Amino acid sequence: MQPEQLIEKLLKIKTKSAHIALLKAHKNLLELEFAHKLKNTYYDSWTKEPQKTRNAATALQVLTKILPDEEVKALAEWVNGIADLTEGKLEKAVTDLDKAAAIFRKIDKDHEAAQTQVAKLIALALLGKYEEAISTAKTALKIFEKFEDELAAGKIERNLGNVIARQGNKMQAVNYYLSARKRFIKIENKSELTMTDNSLANSYAELNDFQKADFYYTNALQNAREAEMFLTEAEVEASIGNLAKFRGKYAEALKYLELSRRKYAELEMPHETAIANLEIADIYLELNLADEAFSIYEIVADDFQKLKLQSEEARTRANFGRAAIILGKTEKAQNELKKSAHLYEKEANKIGAATVKIALANLALIQKRYKNVFKFAVEAEHFLQNSGNLRLQFVAKWLKGESLRNTGKFSEAEKILTQNYAESLKQEQKNIALISFNSLGNLFLQTNNVRQAEKHFKKAVKIIESLRAPLAGEEFRMSFLSDKLAPFENLAKIYLSKNKFEDAFLMIEKSRARTLSETLQRNSKTNLRAKGSAKIIKNLEIVREELNWFYSRLNRAEEAELAELQAETTKREKQISDLLRQIESTNNSNNGKKSDADFDLQILQKTLGAEKVLIEFVKFDECFSAFLITDKKINFIKNLAKESEIIELLENLHFQFGALRYGAKVSEKFANDLKKRADFYLRKLYNKLFAPLENFVKQKDLVVIPADSIYYVPFQALHNGANYLIESNEISYAPSATVWNFLQKNPHRKVQNALLIGFADEKIPLVNREIKTLQKVFAESKVFIGEQASFAAFSENAGNFDILHLACHGQFRPENPLFSSLHLADGFVTVRDICANKLKAELVTLSACETGLNKIFAGDEILGLARGFLSAGAKSLILSLWTVNDEATTKLMKDFYEILQRGATIAASLRQAQKNFIERGEHPYFWSSFSMIGK
Repeated sequence: MQPEQLIEKLLKIKTKSAHIALLKAHKNLLELEFAHKLKNTYYDSWTKEPQKTRNAATALQVLTKILPDEEVKALAEWVNGIADLTEGKLEKAVTDLDKAAAIFRKIDKDHEAAQTQVAKLIALALLGKYEEAISTAKTALKIFEKFEDELAAGKIERNLGNVIARQGNKMQAVNYYLSARKRFIKIENKSELTMTDNSLANSYAELNDFQKADFYYTNALQNAREAEMFLTEAEVEASIGNLAKFRGKYAEALKYLELSRRKYAELEMPHETAIANLEIADIYLELNLADEAFSIYEIVADDFQKLKLQSEEARTRANFGRAAIILGKTEKAQNELKKSAHLYEKEANKIGAATVKIALANLALIQKRYKNVFKFAVEAEHFLQNSGNLRLQFVAKWLKGESLRNTGKFSEAEKILTQNYAESLKQEQKNIALISFNSLGNLFLQTNNVRQAEKHFKKAVKIIESLRAPLAGEEFRMSFLSDKLAPFENLAKIYLSKNKFEDAFLMIEKSRARTLSETLQRNSKTNLRAKGSAKIIKNLEIVREELNWFYSRLNRAEEAELAELQAETTKREKQISDLLRQIESTNNSNNGKKSDADFDLQILQKTLGAEKVLIEFVKFDECFSAFLITDKKINFIKNLAKESEIIELLENLHFQFGALRYGAKVSEKFANDLKKRADFYLRKLYNKLFAPLENFVKQKDLVVIPADSIYYVPFQALHNGANYLIESNEISYAPSATVWNFLQKNPHRKVQNALLIGFADEKIPLVNREIKTLQKVFAESKVFIGEQASFAAFSENAGNFDILHLACHGQFRPENPLFSSLHLADGFVTVRDICANKLKAELVTLSACETGLNKIFAGDEILGLARGFLSAGAKSLILSLWTVNDEATTKLMKDFYEILQRGATIAASLRQAQKNFIERGEHPYFWSSFSMIGK
């Protein structure tokens, strides 16, 4: 066997005993030259296959026992130190490398002793021991220059640049990188040049010189891929992701940061994986996914503390504090920012200290402590002097401008904010230009300069659209827009003040249920199935199977095991959300394409025709108003009611309904009184929300677009003192005019078959009877009840039927609405499961309790079962707003489907079924829970 063949075998085995056996079997090959060859394997393997470096370290340790030579011991300690680095054992790495250096110096090998310090610099930098690192580097550099070792001198200069960059001095770091780069070009070392280009690009990115950063990143990534340097490739991808984040290219940032994280996980490098998770949390925070970012920071902050990565821990705690601020966790925010400030002070990192001051200024801004905002912003600027970090300087300037605007110093504020947006646009900092434009718009509103306010809000909207357009993931698009609705609303208010109702309505529609509108249109053209790496998709399937098992256990859990089961389900729900986010991060972006959900008012009016009127409620300054759209014109009725008034009336109404939740017979002798009390509050709601609109509406069919708490108003049951609204008007609902218009595009198809699924529990014991009753209505149907009403029955059949009727317990999850669910025999069907289907259904009826409840997210995005079925392709939905009565529901559904089978529309059929109840004098609780969304 040749020495090279033996080394190849040693690098593949991990256990010490296997190394001993193999080396003893080939004692004839063991000499000093063999030890050097084994040591040299780490040069390639530690950035490509770290496990090989660890195996080489084990082999060299064994070799010191078989070949007792001081130089072999030194080589073993050297590679031990490198292996420690790959495992995140930084202090041990320093110790082992120092041992190697000491042995080399003892045997008069100063050059080799200096070489061990190249890797030591990496560990010292990560540990925050910058002064020791700089001193070590400069000493080693002199030795390398003396020996004319260009390779080692270049490595030292690059690592020295990394140390200085971590202290915030990017310009000085650039000088070291450029010097190292010249050396590597001279000796034609592509591998070292690649790593240097990445470091150089990082510093140029921090200095806002994006053109140079792009150039060096492109070189580094190409070279890393060609040389199969997986670790370096992951580092470059993370760097490209961060640069994209700085420039507001969020889709690109998500893609590269996720690709980087996957590589680190595969390489099993703890400190690099922790850093990758930090980068992911940072981009999530940028996109307003504060809860998700918070949970990641909570984990990695402790990871960095254990790994003793001081700089990374400081950055984590600063951003942890920012996430806590957004979530309203003020005490947590202050604690984390205090820890971060202390760590940055230990590091003498002025840029880091500035980030803490900026976070404190943002907290003060939320608390309306404007003098403190100004104070913290000025302190941040002081730290940032001569740093070259323009991005943070722009943020500090904006905070100063906001402080001055809010304290009435308009002239000074205008000057700062105007300068800030001009400079930030020039430096490709669109997100900072955006907030500056919005602040200026508010300033001009405060000073009654409406023309200038409109101009600046328009610029803000334009930037929002350009930043949002490339984002592919639904969750990312929705979250990104959630804190950027003010310019849309302010423009709408300006247009309304000028009686430009059409312009105001179009502006509201741009921000209303926007992501759902886009999703419907995209899903109608594309496959809904998750696309991602085979490994992630497989993992997703496994976790979903586990989750369903826990869901099925929850259905029959004893009290003692309930808490543990809920913890396990929550854990897997989080895993599924994380995996889906990973998939969305690397999906193809929209490449800046115009939104699919662009709205055409003329098409809407044509679709409405002469018979329909669309009522779109809006909330300005905690007060509801309404647009009324007909085929001919637009009207606007302002200040209908305060939201607090509507909430109070709804609470009183639901209190009245509560008396009937256990069946009509319980309260039969009080039926008239109970009905009168409910009608009292329904009339109050009518007077607030509908009476002012009567003259515009007449007896036309109504399309109601709710807002906020109005989503919970049963318009069909509103009472004018003589009649319920459903008696005079056909009523349907939609999350936005854009969504409603989209759902009308396809012509009505005659429904031919139905999928009927029912699963009874103690709350709805008569479900089987309901399904059997409906089975007689349909000539062609497929039925699953009892134990047959399974998750698989739904998944395998849902896409094949014109009507889906699901009679089972529904659970709305306000804390996690995308896991709201329908409960079947062997588990739950969640919103996320529903979204994964492709439905052809003209109608989906959920005759369960509270299936129409939604979390109303910013921009009137609905998150609940309705969103799931609409996203999956359903044209119309019938849902319930409260706990329904089993017996009454069976009657209502039988009437509804019989009328539908005779050729009436869905809305007309539901209306007539509800009128049948009214004619019998039934309490509105029994019939008005159900409403229709869609066609």
